[in-house]
Amino acid sequence: MTSTVTPVSIGTKPGGSTVPGNWLDLSPGAEPGRPLPGPELLKPEMLNLDVGEQYRFGFSMESCIGCHSCEVACAEQNGLPADTVWRRVGEVEGGDHPDTRRFHLSMSCNHCLDPACLEGCPTNAYEKLDNGIVAHHADECIGCQYCTWNCPYSVPAFQPDRRIVTKCDLCQPRLEEGFAPACVSACPTHAITVEKVDVAAWRADHQLAEGPQLPAAGLTISTTRIELPNDVPADTFAASDWNLRPEHPHWPLVWLTLVTQLALGVSATAATATDRTVACALAGAGMLGALLHLGRPAVAYKALRNLRRSWLSREVALLTLYAGVAAGAAVVEELAVPAAVVGAAGVFASARLYVVPGRPAWHTPITVVRFFATALALGPIVTGLRPVAAAGVLLGLAATAGNWWRLSRNADRSWSGSVDLELRWFRSATVVRFLSAFAAVAVLVLGGPLAVAFVLAATAELLGRWLFFVTVVPLNMPGSFFRGAAGSHR
Repeated sequence: MTSTVTPVSIGTKPGGSTVPGNWLDLSPGAEPGRPLPGPELLKPEMLNLDVGEQYRFGFSMESCIGCHSCEVACAEQNGLPADTVWRRVGEVEGGDHPDTRRFHLSMSCNHCLDPACLEGCPTNAYEKLDNGIVAHHADECIGCQYCTWNCPYSVPAFQPDRRIVTKCDLCQPRLEEGFAPACVSACPTHAITVEKVDVAAWRADHQLAEGPQLPAAGLTISTTRIELPNDVPADTFAASDWNLRPEHPHWPLVWLTLVTQLALGVSATAATATDRTVACALAGAGMLGALLHLGRPAVAYKALRNLRRSWLSREVALLTLYAGVAAGAAVVEELAVPAAVVGAAGVFASARLYVVPGRPAWHTPITVVRFFATALALGPIVTGLRPVAAAGVLLGLAATAGNWWRLSRNADRSWSGSVDLELRWFRSATVVRFLSAFAAVAVLVLGGPLAVAFVLAATAELLGRWLFFVTVVPLNMPGSFFRGAAGSHR
């Protein structure tokens, strides 16, 4: 089944070429210096969508010359600060000397049929409009940045000056006025177009959304149609792949995950009222990390709006409930077991929200195992269960090694790059982590001081969680040789 592709005649000069108003008329016989007709004369009716159709971008890789005019036009149209980009131009290279080729790829939001940003957003800030545009409602955003992890193209961008995430809306205000998006109008080679597409046909066959060094279109069913040159080499690589670099450590999330998992470990092995009180205090302290991570913590309550789809909403709900039940367990012993059960559910939800296709190093059940291993490694030390704690420490190390093996089997940069970061870039931290872990096990097994064992195990877990965040390599579009792609190593 083939998809229907219909170019949109929005913002075009009669005769076909896309031109913004007040450009010079260079047509044969035109008076020198005579401007083209103004915008009021270049404003045809917007192409109507039939039932089952939506708008989408089209891109011709053969036509793109990498001038970045589309990036500049997008930033100016939307008033973006210098460190925030909605449209990016990357480079793809391939071939063997002397028959080498370089192509450019311009990409913004793909307005996917199954947008991962929408599915994971805890506040329902995203909406798939009737015309197919994936719209982001800034007033509903709390700046959690979960959508930036979910999107395999790293399209949503955290905007520091507004403390929220923002993204391309296909210049909807311009579309409503009958004009093409700013990037389309600015492209001097007409490499970017706006089209309408039959949704059902595209869902059945979306191979035209595939491109070299791009994430698989089927992850979210990207609607951007990409025209590839006939001479694209069989083996390509992103020009930015040499520039492997770490991600943000997200310290508030390091705190949140470690402390809530420690609290669970204490709750699950608590034998005294003191143990239950410690678990209560840890559960409450851990939630502070969630607030500090948000761009807009004053409206953190909005994170509970998408319990049906978002694992982040479930994490917030369950860990908050856990803190409450743990507080009750500190007073009423009969609540100790329910507290441990709710805490386990909260830690599962916390781990599950990281299992996203856009982060291959996290997209595995091993992530869940690692989070529960931390609970087993730290909590039982507090309650004095040495064998359980030693087993938890070793389980965490085994899970890490297993993930290295899994990732190293795939040569793709988003897979093997995580191993390179952990074993090369951050080799010293990894060595210290493992040595601390083995030392903690030795102290536990040989009957050494529990305080020393806890410091060693906590050091190992802290380094492990920091490495968890900084060594993940996201899926993304290709970046350029010198600057990479926004939002990731590319």
